[in-house]
Formats: sequence, structure tokens, C-alpha cells
Amino acid sequence: MTRGRRPEHSRENILEKGAELFARNGYNATGLKEILETCEVSKGSFYNFFENKEQFAVEIINHHKSIEFARWEEQMAALTGTYLSKIQWMINDEIRKYEEDLDCTGCLLANLTGEVSQASPLFSAAIRASSQEVLSSIEEDMQICQDEGTVRKDLSARELAEMIWNGWQGALLQLKVERSAEPLRRHVTTLFKLIEAPDPKG
Repeated sequence: MTRGRRPEHSRENILEKGAELFARNGYNATGLKEILETCEVSKGSFYNFFENKEQFAVEIINHHKSIEFARWEEQMAALTGTYLSKIQWMINDEIRKYEEDLDCTGCLLANLTGEVSQASPLFSAAIRASSQEVLSSIEEDMQICQDEGTVRKDLSARELAEMIWNGWQGALLQLKVERSAEPLRRHVTTLFKLIEAPDPKG
């Protein structure tokens, strides 16, 4: 009897449910038993897909990042207006998701970054690598905005990207403290005041 391939959709389903679990509880507070129960998978099946919880978490980060990058590009392409106005719409859409569900998966990477100091070398490296990819992507976005004249040019695109990413991560932490999406709203309101190009008319 020929052994069939492991169903990829089942693997993806486990990764997606795992992402929701880590977004809600964090990595360190999530045990294997809870993972198995939430993902509705036996221990044997889980280990057919993943070597351990650590590798599972790394694959979740990479899987979620790929999905979010593709979604961002697709939605940006469908929007009209300046590049900055498209970014504003996308960010506000992310905030709306948090307003509907504070425990949504949302920016999983930002949620997990706070645990990097307590994580294993493999997990920490995955978070750092993904964070650098996000930063590079935001930097490219800011360069486009600078070229179209919608954001300030006295700071480099990289500096603007770091301002956006670091501020967003901080606002997400405050969201957890306040149990409200209002910190994200406040951050974004202030952020765009800071990065927008000055009015040439004064």
C-alpha cells in the first residue's frame, strides 16, 4: 500500500489555529496540551508535522508572515489614491479588526516580539529575521511616499520605518494593558502628524 502525502490543508489549519492561540496567550504561556486541544490534533499527528513546540512556533511566524505580506500587497493594489493614503487605510483596517476582537491574530510578530528575551535561540532568530523583513518592507513603503512627496524627507525612509514599527509594537502592548484598541488609534493619529510632509503653503 502506497503511503499518501500528509494533507497540507491540515498542516495549514494547525498553523492558523496555533497563530490564534499564540496571539491570545503568547508563546511562553502556551503549553503543548493546549496546542493539541485547540488544534484538535493528536500528539502523534502533531509530531508528524513538527519536531517540537519551538519548531511549530517558528513555522507559525513564517506562515503568518507570508500570508500577511501577500494580503497587504493584494489589498494595496486594489486601493486608489496616494501611496500614503493607501497605507493609512490599511492601518486603520487593522485597527478595526482589533476593535472587533482584541484577541485577533492581527500583527502576530509584534505580539511575540515582547517574548524574544525569554525565547530560545531558534525562536529569537526567527522573530528577529521576520522583524527585519517587516522593517525593510515599511522602509520601501516610506521611500515610495517620499518620492511622491507625501511624507517628510528630513528623516530617512529607514528612520521613518523604525518610528512606525516600534511605535506600533508599543501601542499593541498598551492595548493589552487597557483592553482597548484606543492606544492604536492614538498612536496612528500622532504618527501621521509626525511623518506627513509639511504643507508648502505653511
